[in-house]
Amino acid sequence: MMLSSNARPHRRITRLLHIRKSPSFSRITRCSLVGIGDISVSSSYHPYSLLTPSLSNNVTNIALPSAHQIRTHHYNTKSSKLHLPPRLTIARASRLLRTPKKNSNEKMLTSEQLCQHSHNLATFGEDSLQLNAYAKLLPLDQILEQARVSDERLKSGNPKSLLDGIPVTIKANIAVGKWWEMPNAGSAILTHSRNVPHTIKGNDTAEGAYESDIARKLLKDCGAVLIGITNMDEFGMGSLGINNGLHSSQEKYSPTYNPIPWMHRLSLLLPVQPIDGIDEYFLRQIQKSTIDNPHAVDDTGALDDLLDEVRYWTTSTRGDETTKYSNQSSPLLSPGGSSSGAAAATSHGSSLLSIGTDTGGSLRLPSAWTSTVGFKPSYGTWSRYGVVSYASSLDTVGFVAGSTECAEIAWRCLDNYKGTTGWNATQCRDPTARIYHAITTSEDRSYLQQSSSDSTDTKPLQSVRIGIPTAFSLEESPPLISQTWSEGANLLQFVGGATLVSIPETKVSSQWVKLSCAAYYVLACAEASSNLSRYDGVRFGMDIGMTSMSDADFDADNNLESLSNMTVLEKQISATRSFGFGDEVQRRVLAGTSVLSSDRFHTHYEAAALVRAKLSRSLEGVFRSESDTEAMECDEGKVDVILIPTALSFPCTLKPKNGDGAVSEIDSTAAFANDVMTIPISLGGFPSVSVPFQVSTSEGNDCDDVRKVVGLQVFGARGSEATIFKVAQALSSRR
Repeated sequence: MMLSSNARPHRRITRLLHIRKSPSFSRITRCSLVGIGDISVSSSYHPYSLLTPSLSNNVTNIALPSAHQIRTHHYNTKSSKLHLPPRLTIARASRLLRTPKKNSNEKMLTSEQLCQHSHNLATFGEDSLQLNAYAKLLPLDQILEQARVSDERLKSGNPKSLLDGIPVTIKANIAVGKWWEMPNAGSAILTHSRNVPHTIKGNDTAEGAYESDIARKLLKDCGAVLIGITNMDEFGMGSLGINNGLHSSQEKYSPTYNPIPWMHRLSLLLPVQPIDGIDEYFLRQIQKSTIDNPHAVDDTGALDDLLDEVRYWTTSTRGDETTKYSNQSSPLLSPGGSSSGAAAATSHGSSLLSIGTDTGGSLRLPSAWTSTVGFKPSYGTWSRYGVVSYASSLDTVGFVAGSTECAEIAWRCLDNYKGTTGWNATQCRDPTARIYHAITTSEDRSYLQQSSSDSTDTKPLQSVRIGIPTAFSLEESPPLISQTWSEGANLLQFVGGATLVSIPETKVSSQWVKLSCAAYYVLACAEASSNLSRYDGVRFGMDIGMTSMSDADFDADNNLESLSNMTVLEKQISATRSFGFGDEVQRRVLAGTSVLSSDRFHTHYEAAALVRAKLSRSLEGVFRSESDTEAMECDEGKVDVILIPTALSFPCTLKPKNGDGAVSEIDSTAAFANDVMTIPISLGGFPSVSVPFQVSTSEGNDCDDVRKVVGLQVFGARGSEATIFKVAQALSSRR
């Protein structure tokens, strides 16, 4: 069945899931999947509308503060900067690992010391701050064993890469070989699978230990040190970090929490960071680090008070302290999802790099909500071999890093190792992976000498054209986010020297942007239904011992009553999937199965595929090609990258548990709207990086701590990672 280009498929696409609006969410979050098809585009919310009533195709003459004022962030603002403890970057750690002490052959820092500190931070975050960022934290002896091997390479002057000796984490849906028995993807159905070998200890090896291509590249080829496996929403289905299937069967509400509120409080207890002695600051903290006080807080009494507050909000029972915090709003915030643990671990500082996957924004949304940098390369750039599948045509391996500099270093190390193609036919076991670009890199990069932000190039973006699409200017965008979008664009123009170009409705239609969210969930649910069909308890999945259960057991349990008339095999499959899959996974599998049925395939799945194709082609059409750049004769409306917000909402509050363990329910379908700005990029397979940007709050428009940082997203044509990192570096120059 062929659909015409002017078809209106969104009514059929969205009607399937029967989604209601939820009064408990903010305006944009209340935009449910049905509402996405009706979101209107308003010129009053264009990022330049706060500064000028008219918007030309090539924005050049806008009355704005000077470049110096923008850079120093001093024009008509209150103290709006979010104060967080300083983060140790990959570049600084790599330099300290290679720099000898004065009059000594010993290094200023060893990987063993660094990884011990990271383990202390991770343990403190899990036990004291109750972040729940880790699905598994490796034993300290296994971590230090990896670190000692890295120290030997560093001592001999033969490091594998800039990531050699750096503590990293990997998402729970990625196989890591001998360090973890198997990836469970945050699901009970994989946690209790049969015939699973035990975790390998020490130097023992197991033939057949399943290892993903990305884990092998990171740990073996680049020499990074794995310290743990990060938590996630079950099978990557969720955007709030609350759909962890491991706890649903235990009736335990255990989401991953955003560390930003606690890190802001910790920053007030730490000494002022010396500008010229930042190396000494980190070395002192690492040397004084303990499991109970890894941040080296001198005022232990104040630290105890902070931990008392954490216990008050996170424990299920409350004592006499109820009145102490009764008038305060809950600091328990969502870190985003599905890579909630990766973002929380990186934001807290226990991991300098967290590998994860991005399907519709699973890395970029959490990074925007945790003040970190989330990167999704072009689809197919990195192998998906060893990654638990959710939606195969959308799943992309990426990472969360502490800064744009860290992200660029990680990308160069993982994408190209010492000038050779990193993902060649002999190394890559994923037939869908392909190479979009080749990069030359060397160990003695300038990162070891100075930060790229200290470059002497005052206008690094003079030849770059940055697009501002009107199709992404939604009425539901909060004014604070629209204002920050505008300021980010102005910073790139006046400080970076970039040329700003408005992308009109005629080139990127708002119709396809409005339908992208609905189309994404139709396609993703359909692929999930197919990929997850293998978990039936016979071939793969948990074994719940159906053969030992009698018909009386099924009749006695209301949940199993429908199984009483089935055969043993049918009971096995049905009960396994009912018990093994969480509510959100079951809902999406059922929706995907319905979409793929004969009476809905043409009206729903093909309509969604049409939306994806139309949107991808329209976005591809606005990017300059290499031939256009070389000839310097391209359409004035074409651009190199596009700048948009990463999310149109701020982290939502996760209410603490009550005495009976119950929590207020969150409408998961309403949460679909959190990904409305990231989904169009995923549908097209474009590379993207989300950068935290400080909010400038004017008098009378102050904001709370969590709203002082907004994620801005830079994306470009497939294979344009170098350009988007160049723009991201300029965007992150505002402190």
